[in-house]
Amino acid sequence: MRPRLPSLCAIVLALLCASPADAAGSTVRRSLELPSTALGQPLRYSIYLPDGYEAGARRYPVIYLLHGFGGDEVSFFDDGDLQEVADRLIASGKLPPAILVTPSAKKSWYVDNAATGRWQTALLDDLIDGVDATYRTVNAREGRAIGGYSMGGYGALRFALLEPDRFVAAGSLSGALFPDVKAASDFPAFQLAFFGHAFGPNFDPKAFNAASPWRSLATDAAAAETPALYMSVGNDDIKILLAGNNAFDKALADADIPVVYHVVPGRHDWKLWSSELTPMLSFIGERLKSAPPAPTADPAARIADRVGAAARVEQVGAPATPAAPPPQPAARPAVLPRP
Repeated sequence: MRPRLPSLCAIVLALLCASPADAAGSTVRRSLELPSTALGQPLRYSIYLPDGYEAGARRYPVIYLLHGFGGDEVSFFDDGDLQEVADRLIASGKLPPAILVTPSAKKSWYVDNAATGRWQTALLDDLIDGVDATYRTVNAREGRAIGGYSMGGYGALRFALLEPDRFVAAGSLSGALFPDVKAASDFPAFQLAFFGHAFGPNFDPKAFNAASPWRSLATDAAAAETPALYMSVGNDDIKILLAGNNAFDKALADADIPVVYHVVPGRHDWKLWSSELTPMLSFIGERLKSAPPAPTADPAARIADRVGAAARVEQVGAPATPAAPPPQPAARPAVLPRP
């Protein structure tokens, strides 16, 4: 039996009834590539472009979201429903129309390492400059934020505190945060397996401690304009990880760095991270600026300057200084589950 084809009348009726919104909406471009001098190979990423991007000319703030151990450039979209979350937050006004970028960093722990690759340099230089050169971004601190979950939470806080002049806000969901250690035996075997060769072939405590977000708290960054910080972790998370988040919250308090920190019901999984995407992105959204500030150095020029370079090159030009610091929380909230 031949399949029945829709009648001409039915087709016309469907076209007449379709609303303009059906053809509009946000766009997600998955698993794209851009060149990376630091890696010597393309860097993969996915990107969310808000409704109106394709047809307009405005510039948009950018939020970089870093995946956890075993994740990739599509994890936020496939496991965290990022497109739906962003659409809803933008529609409600809790997040300004923004570009969301989710790079793949494999199991790198977001550090430069001879064995695993120069991922810190690839993301802080090649990715950010590549995105600014390719898309209509607000290319300044006021228009750039970063967040992540688990290993990505570690990377997001590390990058934000390492280069506070580049990010206006940062968020961590169940961040893999650990105080300094004296020996590999300070970690359980399962955690050492997760580190792989990121901190040396046999886990070098000195290399691990040197890369820790704790290092930035002991530098001038603590006295400078620190990005607005958001942290959350599950009350039933991995024990050493929950303890590490509590310890980092205390370290921030000792350094007089404000943070919004919540211990919420949940475990180390996407059920928790999906629910926490909304408050984290809302927190970031309150601090992002949509209007383009004074222009900074051309990202395309910086990319050209780095071609063939073997070491990390300093960014040309300084990001614009905001007229006033972004709003910071008035007081540190109690470390309790939300009602």
